[in-house]
Formats: sequence, C-alpha cells, structure tokens
Amino acid sequence: MRRKICLTLASALCLMAAMQVRSESKSPLIALRAEGIAHSALFGLAFDRDRGVAVGAGGAVLSSTDGGLSWRREAQSATELALLAVARSGTHTIAVGQMGTILLQGPQGWQRVDSGVPARLLSIGVNANGIAVAGGQFGTVLRSSDGGNSWTSAAPDWSAMASADHFGTGEPTIYAAVVENSGRVTIAGEFGVIMRSEDGGKSWRTIRPVDPAAPTLSALYITAAGSGNSYAVGQSGELLVSGDGGETWQRRPTPTDHNLLGVAALPDGQVVVTGMRAMLRSTDAGASWQLVREGDSTTDWYQAVRALDGGGRVIAVGHSGRIIQIGG
Repeated sequence: MRRKICLTLASALCLMAAMQVRSESKSPLIALRAEGIAHSALFGLAFDRDRGVAVGAGGAVLSSTDGGLSWRREAQSATELALLAVARSGTHTIAVGQMGTILLQGPQGWQRVDSGVPARLLSIGVNANGIAVAGGQFGTVLRSSDGGNSWTSAAPDWSAMASADHFGTGEPTIYAAVVENSGRVTIAGEFGVIMRSEDGGKSWRTIRPVDPAAPTLSALYITAAGSGNSYAVGQSGELLVSGDGGETWQRRPTPTDHNLLGVAALPDGQVVVTGMRAMLRSTDAGASWQLVREGDSTTDWYQAVRALDGGGRVIAVGHSGRIIQIGG
C-alpha cells in the first residue's frame, strides 16, 4: 500500500470560523500567538522578512507584519477550498490547495489562477524573480516563470524510476518544494524521492530515487553548501541531514517514530521539527535531537514551521488554527 502522511482530511476541510488572535505564554519555550476553533486547521506558513502569511482549511488566510507576534484574518473570496501550502518571496505570494487551487496575492487581494490540473497541490516554492514550482498528488509538478500567473507541467520522468511490483511508484506525491533565488529547485515526497533542477524546473536530476521501502518525505529545509546543514523530514520519524546543500543525505536517529511534517533552522544551529504528536529540537545543527514536551506538542499536530533569522524566532501552524512561537 502507498505510504501517506496521515492528516485527517475530514478535519482539514472544515470551514474556519472567526479567529481569536491573542498572545499567551504557554511555557518558557512555546508561546501561543493565534488560535481558531477546535475543528479549524492551518497547514501552510511563509515569511519574507517580518511579513508572514498562514493558510488553511476553508480557504483561511492570516497575515502578520511583525514577524509572527500578532496575526489578523484576511478576507478572500477566491475559494473556500482548503489551502495546503503557501510561499512568499519579495513581491510574490502564492498559495495552493485542493482541486488544483492556486491563489496569488496582489494589490486587489487574492485572485485565483488556472493551474490546469485537478490534483490536490501540497507544496509550493517561489523565489524573488518569480520562478515558482508546485507539487502535489500522483507525481504532479508544475512550474511558472511569471510569479504564478501561468503554469505548465514540469514533472520528471517518473516512469523511469517506477517499480512494476509496487503500486504508485510511477507517480509519487510531492509534499515539499523549495525554489532558491539562484533558480535551483528541490522537490521531495513519497517513497523518499528527492529531485533537483538547476534551471527552474525545466529539467531534473535524481538526488534520491524512488524507493518502495523508503518513508515519505514531507518537508525540506535547503541552504547553500557552506552555509549550514540542510534537512528533510517525514514519515515514521524519518530525518535526513545534508552538509553539502542537499546533494547527499544521511539518516539521523530521532527519539520518535511519529510522522514529522515540518522543519526550520536558524544560523546558530537551532533546528525545530514539527509533526503528529511530536516536536523535536536541536541546538547543535542536527547532531542530536530532543523531544519538546511542552503544551500540546505531544498530543496534537503542527505542520508548517518557519524560522526568522533576525530575532531567532521560530513560528509554526497546525491544529485548531493555532500559531505558536518556539523560542526567541
């Protein structure tokens, strides 16, 4: 059977109600920054400097202008479908979600554009030049060179890596996409696959091939070689570390076998990993990991997580429309 990250889509598709935005210290490490109702959910998070955006169930969009310390609900009428990921760089902000939904933020608010596909889109990356790559269900990969206004298929040749003995290996779902300002793109997903493009998604090379026995990878943090470690996390406590910008990867042991959903790092060696009833933290660039046992980190889930270099702050989003600050 195909391995999947086990988020309950029934709750993911519930409409979000009005958000109660507040700041409340929950522990020395974790502080609550925003909260919704019990059945709401936030899945995507992006920052460009202090400008943050979070997206989730029912087309919910929240924004921050102070580095995630406070949040406000944004009105948007483009969709009521769940938004599952968001990316922001410079003047470009793109959200993706159910049924091939792609929204762009512009001077007139959020506008829907045609993706050309019906597949659920689960990942999005964009750089300051407007090069964007989205990934999703069943091997879907799309690319844009105009900030997300138009899209074309950019899927690698998955059939070349498929196993005739394992269903789905010819169409791995893509859960993570990172687009660097150089135009280099890295995607990752089902069956542990990692692919890389040096030309904005026009052509691809294999970093980690499809492996029917490998855990699904759900999130990437990529930094240039010589600038610190890169990280990939996923199913059953899977955690990979790269010291060469994502060209080679080594598996690291973790104190959990729960699904890991997000990863973010700071230049000082702090790394935070979010997941299903598990949160991990490292203070030595991934050499060792400790479970965070504060608040609801061991009983609920947090998905996307992002680090703000300036203030040493890490922000995560997840269940019940919650936005938390970790450290800082």
